[in-house]
Amino acid sequence: MEAEIPTVGNDVVDYSGLSREELELQLKEHVQEADKIRHHLKSEVRRHRDTSARLNLISRVVENAHFAVMITDADQHLVYVNEAYTRLTGLKSTDVVGRTPKVNQSGRHGPDFYQKIWRELNRRGVWRGEVWDRRPDGSFFMKYLSIEVVRDEAGAVTNYFAIFSDLSEQKRTEEELERLTHYDPLTELPNRILFRNRLGHEFNISNRHQSRTGLLVLNLDRFRMINDAFGFAIGDDLLVQVAERLKGRVRSTDLLARQEDRSERDSDLISRIGGDDFSFILSELRAPEDANVVARRLLGVFDKPFDAEGEEVFLSGSIGIAVYPDNARSEDGLMQCAEAALNMVKAEGKGGYRFFSDELNRSSAERVRLEARLHRAVANEEFTLHYQPKLDFKTGKMMGMEALLRWPQDDGSMVPPGSFIPLTEDTGLINPIGRWIILQAMQDTCRINQETGLKLQVAINLSVRQFLNPGVVGVIQEALQITGIDPSLVEFEITESMLIDKVEDARQSMDNLRDLGVKLAIDDFGTGYSSLSYLKEFPVNTMKIDRSFIAPLQKGPEAAAIVGALVSLGKAMGLNVVAEGIENQEQQELVASSGCDLGQGFHIARPMPLEDLIAGVKKTA
Repeated sequence: MEAEIPTVGNDVVDYSGLSREELELQLKEHVQEADKIRHHLKSEVRRHRDTSARLNLISRVVENAHFAVMITDADQHLVYVNEAYTRLTGLKSTDVVGRTPKVNQSGRHGPDFYQKIWRELNRRGVWRGEVWDRRPDGSFFMKYLSIEVVRDEAGAVTNYFAIFSDLSEQKRTEEELERLTHYDPLTELPNRILFRNRLGHEFNISNRHQSRTGLLVLNLDRFRMINDAFGFAIGDDLLVQVAERLKGRVRSTDLLARQEDRSERDSDLISRIGGDDFSFILSELRAPEDANVVARRLLGVFDKPFDAEGEEVFLSGSIGIAVYPDNARSEDGLMQCAEAALNMVKAEGKGGYRFFSDELNRSSAERVRLEARLHRAVANEEFTLHYQPKLDFKTGKMMGMEALLRWPQDDGSMVPPGSFIPLTEDTGLINPIGRWIILQAMQDTCRINQETGLKLQVAINLSVRQFLNPGVVGVIQEALQITGIDPSLVEFEITESMLIDKVEDARQSMDNLRDLGVKLAIDDFGTGYSSLSYLKEFPVNTMKIDRSFIAPLQKGPEAAAIVGALVSLGKAMGLNVVAEGIENQEQQELVASSGCDLGQGFHIARPMPLEDLIAGVKKTA
C-alpha cells in the first residue's frame, strides 16, 4: 500500500528530496504551528465563555434591579424592559415591546417638555430629570428618568437606553419633612419659619405693586389659667379649636396665583408662631386702616364659647397690628412693632386691638437704651435707698419706714421709679437689684435703731418675680444672718395681684417667709381682685389701703365711708391697717378718725436719704 503524499491547502508537498534532518525540522515546525493554533482556540473558548458569563451576570442584574430598564431601537420602539419596569408601571413586557415609551405618558407634560428632552439628547447624548407617568389603573407617579443615546462605531444611533425609579416614596418623605419643618404639628398651621419666609416675600410683592403688607399678632388672653385649670391636653385641644375658627376668618384664594400674573388675590396667611400666639399676614392692603376689618373679624371668633370636654369655656384675644412699609421695613422690625402694639392692648385691659404708632416706636427705642443703662447701673452700684416714715396715729410718733429704690443721676436728678422698675421686672434685673435692696435695707435699719435707740420696722417691697422665686427665702435668710436684725422688725410688702394669679404658689411662698419670723403686708389693697377669702387664709400681718381711696376723702362722705369699711375689715381680721398717700392734714385727720393704725404720705414725710432720716428721728425723739 502506497503512503499518501502530504498536501498543504491545494498544493501537494513533496518531501522526497529532503534528508532526515530536514524532515525532522519541518515536522517540528508543523507541531509548533499546531500548538499555537490549539492555544489560540483554547483562549477563544475561554474568552467566549467569560463573555457569556458576563452577559448572563449583566442580564441577571438588569432583570433583578430595583430600577426599571428600557431599551428601544433607533426608531424608539421598545425592544426590552426588565421586571422592575413591570413592577413600577403595571405593564408587562408583552404589552409594550414593539411600542414606543409614549404608552406611559401621563398627559401632565406639554409638547415643549418633550421637545426640550430631545434637544438635550441630540446635543449631549443624555438627559436626566423628573417625569410624571401613568399606570394602566389611571394612577399617576413621578419617576426620575435617565436616557442615553447608544451609537455604533460610525456614530449612527442604534438604540436608546433608559433607566428610571419611582419617586413617590421619596416625595412623600420630602412632603413629610416639609410639613414638620414648616408647619405646627398641633394646629397644622404654618409655623414661624414659613411665616417669616412668606412675610419677606410679601414685602417684595408690596414693593413691586406699591401696596402695603399688614401683620397682625394675636395672643390668647390669660391662656395660662386655662392650662392650669384644665391641663395641657385640653389646652392643646382648645388651641386647635381656635385655629380652626381663625382659618375661617381669613381669605382663602389660591396661594399659587401670586407666582403667575397675580390676576387673583393672594390668600392671607395664618400661622401659629408659638405657645398661644397666632400671626396673620395681610397681603396688598390698600390702606393701613383696612386691617381694622380683619382684626374685628378675627376677634369675632371668641363671641361663642369653646368646648373643654363638655364644659363651655369663653376665651378672648388681643391683637397688635403693624403695617409695612409704614412702621418698619424688615421682618424683625415689623414683628417688633406688632408685638409692641399687642403689649399696649394687654396693658390697657386685653380683648381688643391696636395699631403700632411712632410714639410706640420711640418708646421702644427709649426702652432699649434704658435697659442698657440699667445693666451699667447694676454693675456700677448706682442705686440708693430712700426711706419714707410711717406715723403711728395713736402715739403721734414714727414707728417705721418703707424702703424705696432710687436711681440718682450725675446731674443730681432722679430717674422716676415708675419708668425703670417695671423694666427691671421684664429683664430679670430685679433679682440682683432685689438682693441688694433686702440686704441694704436691713443694714440701714440696724444702723437707724442703733443710733436712735428705737426699734423701728422697715417695710421692703417684693416684686412678683422675687416673690414667686423659691430662692428668695434663701436670700432673706442670708441677709437676716449677716445683719443680725430681729426678723420681726422686717416687713415685706406684696401687691394684691401677686396672690391672685397663682394662689397655691403664693400661699407656699408666704408660709416660707413667715417661717423666717418676718412680717407680711398686702400692698395696694382694693385695687385688684380683692377677696376676703385670701385675706383670711394667707398669713399676712398688715393691710395697706391704696392711695386711690385716700385721695377723694375730701370730696364727700362716701369716700370716708369706704375707707372706714376697709379699716373695719382689716381690724376684724386682726390686721394692722396702714393708709398710704396722705397728702394733707384733712386726709390725715379723717384717716386717723376711722381707726387706722398707721399712715404715710407726703404730708407726713417725703422719702428721704438715710442720713436725713436719722437726723430727723433724733430731732423728734
